[in-house]
Amino acid sequence: MGCWLLKCRECGETWKLLVSFPLRKEFKQLYHYCSKCGRNTYHEIIDYVEDEC
Repeated sequence: MGCWLLKCRECGETWKLLVSFPLRKEFKQLYHYCSKCGRNTYHEIIDYVEDEC
């Protein structure tokens, strides 16, 4: 099982999100809490990574 790499559009922080459905087909961006910014921001979906989570 793998995970999705996301990048915050405000600060550039990248992180991994583990979900059981495909994001790239459904969404181009995701509105989620950024721990570095300390608030909800838009995140760009970069890629799906297998076996690195």
